Amino acid sequence: MDRQAFAHETCVKHRDEIIQVMQDLVRIPSQNTPPGGEEGRCQAYIAGYLRQAGLAADVYEPDQVPGLVQHEAFWPGRDYRARPNVSSLMPGCGGGRSLLITGHCDTVPQAEGNWTKAPLGGEIDHGRLYGLGSIDMKGPLAALLVLFKAVAESGIALGGALAFESVVDEEFGGVNGTIAGRLRNGPMDGAVIAEGTNLQIYPAARGLLISNLAFRSAPGIWPAVGPTEASNQRANVIEQIGILLSHLDELRAMRRAHPVHPLYSSYPDPAPLEVTKVYAGGWGSQVPVTIPAQGLIELIVEALPGEDRAGVLNDQEQCLASVIERNKAAFATPPETRFHIRWMPPTAMDPVHPLVATLAGSVQRVTGTRPPIAGAPYACDLFALQRIFNMSAVVFGPSGGNAHAADEYLELDSLFTFWECLLCFVLDWCGVAE
Repeated sequence: MDRQAFAHETCVKHRDEIIQVMQDLVRIPSQNTPPGGEEGRCQAYIAGYLRQAGLAADVYEPDQVPGLVQHEAFWPGRDYRARPNVSSLMPGCGGGRSLLITGHCDTVPQAEGNWTKAPLGGEIDHGRLYGLGSIDMKGPLAALLVLFKAVAESGIALGGALAFESVVDEEFGGVNGTIAGRLRNGPMDGAVIAEGTNLQIYPAARGLLISNLAFRSAPGIWPAVGPTEASNQRANVIEQIGILLSHLDELRAMRRAHPVHPLYSSYPDPAPLEVTKVYAGGWGSQVPVTIPAQGLIELIVEALPGEDRAGVLNDQEQCLASVIERNKAAFATPPETRFHIRWMPPTAMDPVHPLVATLAGSVQRVTGTRPPIAGAPYACDLFALQRIFNMSAVVFGPSGGNAHAADEYLELDSLFTFWECLLCFVLDWCGVAE
């Protein structure tokens, strides 16, 4: 069998179906809003698609899997009622390696900003399909689903088993869905997580520490009456937030002083940090004109393979303590650090592992170009497969943009190329009985 030709012909045959399934998924709301979420309808669609094709669909709520709630990596406080995982297994005939193709169906809440396309419209414009979750990751997930069905319908006998999985609660550091899948179905010889990668192969992913820094003003700071006004004038959350924001480059310098993992050496800023939310006092005529009593900053510090939570948090705390020490008058009450999302550990596997090498060879046959191999510029569920279940796993997917933002989109040509590359890889990795 000419596997490249087969992959191309099969992709051409299924292009309309891939687009239709992607549009269907984008048009079904599945926002993750911890502790709950609305993934149920989306997962019901996926289960129905599998069953209509004559394939088994295992539908289960993650926290009903024996051992999940007791697992040391379980993140408590999530509600999984009507938020099931969906999986399906295609047994191999023997002599090959097993493979999991997996993705998540949940999206972040709809972003603020000027959407020029309907967030749930699935509109196609100049080769891009727009919509909330289109690149992260309903487009790649649709491709996995159609590919799984196409392999089953082809009559090809794979040597190793092929498993499809759609998990819930990936956004906001969920990960419980991915952990539940492996506790229920066991590890496999390899896995591909189909996040957007621009057809690059990511055998590593960044870690993530998300902190909420809570600031407090002195009571009755403004308007003040009497001789206390001058002493209270500086101890307010607005100034505290401004001071910290103006000193974040010190924390960046501390983070950049650490050794850089080889898979991140090409990044101008290998382990960035960002402030993603700032809040103090509200806005509008329904809010009094006064210095707010409380303020919040959401701070994201990314980490590289080889780092742990204690080290990353130590950098953050040292910087914060230094800023407070130099600005004591403004920080009569030190800010409180709170954590509402789990620590996402960084992770990496050998970039010359057979899983990576085989996938790179498949991509090169389809595209004519050797794909770049690097670390993912984000955190994801990769650590759960690699570190918790000791699985060989990579992130690989199509191109797109504006993930988590207005006018999120996926490049359709890239999606089809991804589909062909992945089908070639399935045949190469699992093996085909002649």
